[in-house]
Amino acid sequence: MRRTLSPLRALVAAALLIAPAFAVQGPDVVVSRLGFDGGNSNDFVYYGQSGGLAAYSFATTSCNIGNQTLIWQSSGTAHPVIGQNIFRLKDGRFEQLGQSWLKHGFCAVNENSCGSCQGTPCSTLGIGCADTYWGTLNDGQGGGPKWLVNAATGAHTHGGGSPSGPSAIRGRLQIPVDDVTPALNSGARYFAEGQYVTADDSQAGNHKNNASWREIQFLSVSNMSGVSTAMNVGQPGIHAWKSVDPAVTIVEMMVPDEGGAGVHGWYFLGYRVTGNLDGTWTYNYALQNLTSDRGVRSFVLPLSSGAQISNVYFRGVPYHSGEPYDNTPWAYTAGGGEFGWASTQTHAQNANANAIRWGNLFTFSFNSESAPVAGTAEMDLFKPGSPSILTAPVLVPDTGVPSVGTSFCFGDGTGLQCPCLNLGELGHGCENEVFTSGSLLRGSGSASIAANDLDFTVARSTPSQPGLFFQGDNAINGGLGVAFGDGI
Repeated sequence: MRRTLSPLRALVAAALLIAPAFAVQGPDVVVSRLGFDGGNSNDFVYYGQSGGLAAYSFATTSCNIGNQTLIWQSSGTAHPVIGQNIFRLKDGRFEQLGQSWLKHGFCAVNENSCGSCQGTPCSTLGIGCADTYWGTLNDGQGGGPKWLVNAATGAHTHGGGSPSGPSAIRGRLQIPVDDVTPALNSGARYFAEGQYVTADDSQAGNHKNNASWREIQFLSVSNMSGVSTAMNVGQPGIHAWKSVDPAVTIVEMMVPDEGGAGVHGWYFLGYRVTGNLDGTWTYNYALQNLTSDRGVRSFVLPLSSGAQISNVYFRGVPYHSGEPYDNTPWAYTAGGGEFGWASTQTHAQNANANAIRWGNLFTFSFNSESAPVAGTAEMDLFKPGSPSILTAPVLVPDTGVPSVGTSFCFGDGTGLQCPCLNLGELGHGCENEVFTSGSLLRGSGSASIAANDLDFTVARSTPSQPGLFFQGDNAINGGLGVAFGDGI
């Protein structure tokens, strides 16, 4: 039976595109460049700040890699809308810092920057042709809201009005000033993402690759620029996390046929578990909705009665400038064999409640004394329909044999004397024939001989085979004391 949250918890030189291995059927728009205008300059725009928020936009270049022209009519709704996002990786957490209102496309000029362009009139983007909107043209202040767009079908309507708020920031890509102040973000890395949504591309089933990202930097709050000309074409922004840290896992999920036969809604869940030097683990997750109109309203993990959860963290990306959606943070709750976060209202209670809508990424994080094991994350979809939930294989705190409060290595407390650098992190234990990522050694009790209360538990060792525990003063163990035990 599906577990649900209880009522208590319900509260470049330009980067060249590589031709696909097979012919793409129908029109297919991708973002081939970010932050470059027609002259390949560093086209990132800063507009000012108000109320602790800074406002930006950047240039985007689209390319039609399909085998049919892409409709690009200035009047009506048969043209792309363009969203812009900024992400940050800091202290192991991957977060979306801000989002923009949407630029509405007009008159594709059919450039030659992404392939052999078969030019057409500007009401279409020809096969192999590109079209660039400079940073100032992508100013969301002259665009439209996201709530009028269904990214699964690609359809949008007009009539959302002009953005509201302070003149310096309304409608534009808004980011908290503190999040991009260099002195407050040592070691942080930043990424820009552009996404095109348009109906004929979506109905051809080609909308999974409509977002691309590029690494950027903030030399100051008012000075954003590219780190290099390298582009990551056809990848949503969450892939930047794995690009920086290969230990990150990305799981793709879809809502089948959400926008019609063969037109799916796409989600991407990233996660990373890091072993600390004190017998605890840090669990970081990020969930990005690329194209689904259904949205997600919860993120739930299994919880054993002995597992301890601490340093709980949540971050969503706020809507602004008059969008109707609520920005109330998701509530954290635990009990009944699970824990997690959920929007404080369901769709039935409030159709504008805070859900992970298209072009949004939410971040979840916590610490635990329980080591990571394979488990399942469950996510309730916000709008009614079938399926009602998404599931994904992830690492979760051990629900079978929770570890206890002391570090598994004694001595100076740094953990550096653990055999094979067995720090409780995947890939740092002694490799064996069954678990090539290494085993984990955990200890409970104390270092006192008189107390006689020291117990060891080993996970991911070879089943039903003898094992050895070595004790020593450093990582190059001389066998100063041996204990026998069976692998588990």
